[in-house]
Amino acid sequence: MKTLFKILFVITALMVLAAMLGGFALLNHDSNMHIVLNDEELFLGGFGDWVGATIGLFVAAIVCIVVVPLVLLLGVALPLLIVGGVLALVVASVLGVGAVLGSPLILLGLLLFVVLRNRSRANAAKSTPV
Repeated sequence: MKTLFKILFVITALMVLAAMLGGFALLNHDSNMHIVLNDEELFLGGFGDWVGATIGLFVAAIVCIVVVPLVLLLGVALPLLIVGGVLALVVASVLGVGAVLGSPLILLGLLLFVVLRNRSRANAAKSTPV
């Protein structure tokens, strides 16, 4: 499954790179460019138009390369981290309540363990000849 995601990432990165190179090639074309957006005609012919279009292309590239992966990462990983943290707090609180409620039994078991361990050591020491 990891290989599939790597392949899809590489394909996506290559498509973004091809789109950026295509846009750069269009911007560096020597003749005037005629663009129609929403029934409005734009003519790119002056130096300022090319600078603005180049800045727009670089902004789009930064959005594709930086912003989109961060949004996907935070959109998937952050909720998982929040859910994991909440579950860890619930488990810690349940264990804490269990420790408080079971503390008398835990102390009794600890005392029995200490007494029986010392008794078995004393018996072992008495039974071994010196």
